[in-house]
Amino acid sequence: MREFIITDAADQEFTVLVAGKRCAFRFRYNTISDRWTFDLSIQDVSILVGRRVVLGVDLMAAFDFGIGAVFAVDYEEKGNAPDRASLPARRVRVYQHDGEVPA
Repeated sequence: MREFIITDAADQEFTVLVAGKRCAFRFRYNTISDRWTFDLSIQDVSILVGRRVVLGVDLMAAFDFGIGAVFAVDYEEKGNAPDRASLPARRVRVYQHDGEVPA
């Protein structure tokens, strides 16, 4: 399982190797919605754009990209949302898992 450590930068990218595929996750903060979204490129091909980061669900479940699950959790279990403050403070964390979302 990999954690994407989101910093206070409004635009950041992580490149990881998943199932032999080069995957680039670009996380961006939207000031209007006060939420983070991510884009996904696999093998340098843009696959997904503007997927909103929400809690408690596999953000990749609707797709069959063969790269497992991406999910966000309220690490403190205190009602934190994936907003401008919570992700950089690591109160909300984003993970990629090669299998399904762990229970």
